[in-house]
Amino acid sequence: MSGMGKSIGLGSLTWNNLRNRPYRNIATMLCFAFIAGSLISAHFLVGGATNSLHSGLSRIGADLLVVPREYSATAEAVILKGQPSTFVFDSSHLEEVARIQGVDRAAPQLYIQTLSASCCSIPVQLIAYDPARDFTITPWLESRLGGPLAKDEIIIGSRIIGNVGETLLFYGHEFTIAGRLEPTGMGLDSSVFLRMEDAAVMAEESRTKAAEAISLPANQISSVLIMVDPDSDPSEVAARIQATIPDVRVIAPNYLIMKVTDQLEATTHLLYLATISVTLIALPLIAVISSMVASERRRDIGVLRALGASRPFIFRLIFLESISLAVIGGLIGIFTSFVIIFSFQDLIAASLQIPFLWPSPEELLVATGMALLLAITVGGVSSLYPAYRSSMLEPYEAIRRGEI
Repeated sequence: MSGMGKSIGLGSLTWNNLRNRPYRNIATMLCFAFIAGSLISAHFLVGGATNSLHSGLSRIGADLLVVPREYSATAEAVILKGQPSTFVFDSSHLEEVARIQGVDRAAPQLYIQTLSASCCSIPVQLIAYDPARDFTITPWLESRLGGPLAKDEIIIGSRIIGNVGETLLFYGHEFTIAGRLEPTGMGLDSSVFLRMEDAAVMAEESRTKAAEAISLPANQISSVLIMVDPDSDPSEVAARIQATIPDVRVIAPNYLIMKVTDQLEATTHLLYLATISVTLIALPLIAVISSMVASERRRDIGVLRALGASRPFIFRLIFLESISLAVIGGLIGIFTSFVIIFSFQDLIAASLQIPFLWPSPEELLVATGMALLLAITVGGVSSLYPAYRSSMLEPYEAIRRGEI
């Protein structure tokens, strides 16, 4: 560009042109906002559910989970959604499972439902474990607290209200909080872990201390956590357990991941379809809008050309305006999606029946970049022809046509 370019910058011209046509530009930005917002929402749901599953299943720390066959759906609800429940089967299954080929370690757990508790407004799932056989909670205790739980000490999930050192009351029995687990987005967040011997004492005392007593029959457990031998295939071990003990159900982490993926499939497909549909519609629509804007500004373009603006400068001007709208609209869509999902993540997770854990900053950055890149690509492609046509106008012809 000639000397005019030194006094009138490309950025200032772009900003003035955008500001002078607010309504049309707002409509265009909304198209870009929807494209970016729907894409990043789909990424959030899939990424949040996957992140939650990996975090929660890693925290469980078992290769397989054995539960009573008739309560398999209930057990899944406890793990994935934190729906408290009490169910049991005979503890003799523990030794049967431990003897099966490929099982390295087997640890029992007992699920105890609480409909109300002093700690919070949500129902709480008490999970009693055997310190002598446990291989999931015990390593966490060793690394974080330096030792096992003492009498009447508990570990609480991230959604349980209370600080380390404070006491909580369950069925009339007082427990001391020894530690808090990291958020997982799964049922673990509203669970409380305690020793089986303390659970037995709590049940005994509930007859006189609690508004509603709880009964914990002897020799009863709710689940068996399994660590598979490193040389064995978990699926083969699961098949052996099912064949040996027909009245149990074996739940594998991969099964839970597939189940949540299936639950999300319809929603994510809808969001991706909406993104594709809007993108296909937006490309010609934004191209037409860009052409209309370029036609309306023929006189302005002619004046710029007469003042010495080069054809590449005119091309960049029209192209930059479309990119600017794409960036602004994309950021609006991304920010709106952030706010909605962050504000209603519990409601969204409950409605879709999925676990959800807010993605990491790195994952958010990647998702934001992809959504913004799609909006910019749409804006850039749709403006190529209008920008080229405007740049080819001769000064006199542009001024004459602009005055017609």
